[in-house]
Amino acid sequence: MSEIQVGGYIRVSKGAMVYPTGDGVEAPAARDQVVKVIEIFDVDVKSDNFYLLLPDDMRLRYFEASGGKRPIDQDILEFTDRLTRGDYRAVMWSGKWALIADVQPAEAPANAKTTRKAEKPAKPGKKPLTKQQQMAIGSVWRFVQDVELRYKVRNPAYAAKRDELDRGLHELSHHARNQVLDAKLSELGIMDHIDEPWGPVTAGETFSIRGKLTSGFAGGVDVPMLFRGEKFTLPYSSLEPFVELVVERQGNR
Repeated sequence: MSEIQVGGYIRVSKGAMVYPTGDGVEAPAARDQVVKVIEIFDVDVKSDNFYLLLPDDMRLRYFEASGGKRPIDQDILEFTDRLTRGDYRAVMWSGKWALIADVQPAEAPANAKTTRKAEKPAKPGKKPLTKQQQMAIGSVWRFVQDVELRYKVRNPAYAAKRDELDRGLHELSHHARNQVLDAKLSELGIMDHIDEPWGPVTAGETFSIRGKLTSGFAGGVDVPMLFRGEKFTLPYSSLEPFVELVVERQGNR
């Protein structure tokens, strides 16, 4: 039980910071739990996942530095060194992930059962690729109109207000408390994300796909890493209405 590995179990202690693999924001674990590890991945500065560790102000500075090929600000690296305690790996379980430094190896629960997923039968024929599927690493795309691209960032006011409201609801069950919180935040018009401008692009301008974040590590959305003389990253939803395929990925048919 000295090593954390895929297929093994970890203990996530109450208060450990847990990140969602879908929509939502990170939050401390509400209780102790033992979970099965389904993936271990890197979150160091060379990985596509590093920016997920950063608060929004640092995230913007990180993208500006990496896009402009400038050194990353020292306070960003010091922040992540403290956060990860020098171990830039993370572990994922069902729908969530946490830094490996924040969890501990654990024995399998007594009621753990080994199951095998049934293989899906092969479907006859092939369906045409969607635009999202075509947006593969190595493909080249062109903007079809002049437009200001936008993207979403976490709203710090959302987490603060949610915590404030939550303090008066401890008598409710976890499920009921979440329903009440969602309803109150919706009534107040406080969203968990803010729509921000990224910048203008020009019709005819091209870019290539240099990498992609998986949907699990990118808030449940497809996030291509783009290159057009500078590296930048935007979700598929920010690009889809304004781009067309120029060159497929080499070997793509």
